[in-house]
Amino acid sequence: MFRTRSATTHGCVSSAPCARTAIIRAPQRSYEMYIAMNRFKVIKGNEGEFERRWLGRDTYLDQLPGFVEFHLLRGPERGDHTLYSSHTVWETKDAFENWTRSEQFRASHRTAGDNKPLHLGHPEFEGFETIQTLKNKHAQDAAA
Repeated sequence: MFRTRSATTHGCVSSAPCARTAIIRAPQRSYEMYIAMNRFKVIKGNEGEFERRWLGRDTYLDQLPGFVEFHLLRGPERGDHTLYSSHTVWETKDAFENWTRSEQFRASHRTAGDNKPLHLGHPEFEGFETIQTLKNKHAQDAAA
């Protein structure tokens, strides 16, 4: 939503917006973190192998500045697949983009697709900039 300043400050005669109306925009935001997710539709019966591959693969995420944490998530079962998501948290979108251009990224994805397909189609990427983070101040830190 745009706000307009009084038209009289721009030399217009009425209080209605005119050709010289100034637009006041919100200041640029600095986002707290960036979350990169890939959704996988794992073919029924392949869940165990899919998880073994993820748990057994080499990861180089912690070698890149800005990496915060990674989660492999198992979601609901559907008719022909089980939904999984890889969920990686980065300090910034730039840190994530640097990862995607790194040698570590290429090394960690080098064998992707070498074996029989375990999921339907390609993974679906979704990237999110954090707008708000709330933490339970009463919960103990799991890392402690």
